[in-house]
Amino acid sequence: MPALRRIAFALAVSGVCACRVGGWVANVVGDVVGATGDAYCDRRFVSGAEEKPASFCQEILDTVAVSEFQDDCREKHTARASEGRCDRGRLLGGCKLHKVNDDGSEVFDWFYDVADLEADGGTFEDPARTEDDVRALCADPKRYEEGASFVAAPGALFEIEGDGRSARAQPPSARSSMDATTAE
Repeated sequence: MPALRRIAFALAVSGVCACRVGGWVANVVGDVVGATGDAYCDRRFVSGAEEKPASFCQEILDTVAVSEFQDDCREKHTARASEGRCDRGRLLGGCKLHKVNDDGSEVFDWFYDVADLEADGGTFEDPARTEDDVRALCADPKRYEEGASFVAAPGALFEIEGDGRSARAQPPSARSSMDATTAE
């Protein structure tokens, strides 16, 4: 019986403390039962005439709200939504949003070179053209009220500050295993 009281107390405390704790519990429970997943909203491809395409795809990782995210994408933006991650082809870079979600999920906005889509007649609302454009978008407090950090495109070559070495950027799931190599 004392063990049941401890469990009940822990659950009560997590419910009272804050959404972050409750979100953490939901995330852990979701991981245990396999109810978390990844989803994306590709704003480059919209179906509604009232919506203009944008040069980015929003990706949410390890969320318990996959279907809600997809529904929101389709209803608000008339954009392409599905389970999984955003396409990694033609990436300029991305912004990792600092917003804390109740379920512990992470959100990224990945920006693309859309010159090929523009050549085919597509028009985009002020598209990013370079990695520096993406860096500026990530730093814009009007766009990201809670902040965002620049993330290099997976596979992009970048120099490690001041030591003459270079490394390839890895996708968010492989960040901890990034290996530095000597620049040739």
